[in-house]
Amino acid sequence: MDHSTVETILSQTNSEIELLLCCARTKIEPEKADHIRELLAKNINWGKLIEMAQQQRVLPLLYSSLSRNFSDVVPKEILSKLRLDFLAQTRRSLLLSGELVRLLNLFAEAKISVLPFKGPVLAASAYGNLSLRQFSDLDILVHPQDVEKAKQVFVSQGYSQKIERIEVTEAQKAAFVRSQSIYKLVREAAYPFIHPETELVVELHWGVMPNYFSFPIDCEALWQDLEPVTIAGKSVPNLSPENTLLMLAGHGTKDCWTNLARICDVAELIRSYPQLNWKKLLEQARIKGGQRILFLALTLARNIFGTALPDEVWQKIQTDPKVSLLAVEVNQNLFQNVDGSFQDGKVTRFHLSVRERLQDKIRYSLRLATTPTTSDWLVLPLAEFPAFIYYLLRPIRLVTEQVLKKINQNF
Repeated sequence: MDHSTVETILSQTNSEIELLLCCARTKIEPEKADHIRELLAKNINWGKLIEMAQQQRVLPLLYSSLSRNFSDVVPKEILSKLRLDFLAQTRRSLLLSGELVRLLNLFAEAKISVLPFKGPVLAASAYGNLSLRQFSDLDILVHPQDVEKAKQVFVSQGYSQKIERIEVTEAQKAAFVRSQSIYKLVREAAYPFIHPETELVVELHWGVMPNYFSFPIDCEALWQDLEPVTIAGKSVPNLSPENTLLMLAGHGTKDCWTNLARICDVAELIRSYPQLNWKKLLEQARIKGGQRILFLALTLARNIFGTALPDEVWQKIQTDPKVSLLAVEVNQNLFQNVDGSFQDGKVTRFHLSVRERLQDKIRYSLRLATTPTTSDWLVLPLAEFPAFIYYLLRPIRLVTEQVLKKINQNF
């Protein structure tokens, strides 16, 4: 998809969307600034614009762009409203960043290797400013064998374990929290923890990408290829920019790119790392069967934010015609699904379409159909269990659900 196609899509949107796309960046070029002034001269629905910025998680960028460059033409009451929202978000970002440093010290005392990703480390490394990236929780990766030890660190600090996707009784929740192997059935490879006093949320991951998605970023080499970043005066381990970009491409694709902030992350990371090792990045994506996943992320950043890509990279992307079709689909749906809701069938089709290798399509389909989840565990909620039981229960549960759905449709 070339820039003319993007302009066609943008011309079919309203002024609020176009203005948001122009402002959701840390650096505004003179030509873009002139276009923003033209948009600001129109009758902007500010309430709608601010609501979209919140939903798309780019409000800090919107405020920063408007206040630094266009304060003379933006209504003062709008800037005031945006400033209050920006300051509230900044306070939370700083609170989360301080909590990250505190938790890292606790993990170090417990001799648990941890690796934070996204959240404040991405804000600092890609945006150069904790206040410019809108994030609401922390993500911390541990080795699978350290999951139970890490859980105890959170418990010792007053955090309680959240259970997502399923409704449970108190007895079932107790069994879930007590289990040392339930993490094997948690689909997204993460336990969310929430602190009852501060309401801060921290996700404890044992995988950067969930296993069912079949994009194997997780390996020991990931831990050996780090580029530290400074947060609150402390040097914090962080994924290398190449692995960060693979992670962002994977997460964005898993969530069907329904959020503008994810594309901003890709664009800002590339801008911040002009020395990016493109040869290494492309080779890693190819080996992991995620070449099209990476190509789609790069195409979206280039077409929406004008992100500069090396000529050889862009030429390679253009050899896969499927990428441009997927990019058009994402662009058309980006602001139509601001609540992030997708039907399972549509998500599955999208996930399959971004895989270039037949073996990865088959692996994804098999894992999605056969790997037990917490919904299967709920059929027989044991604290300690042999995993094979749930591999048997899953097809029975899925077939039963479909039969019941058919029966209900006929009545």
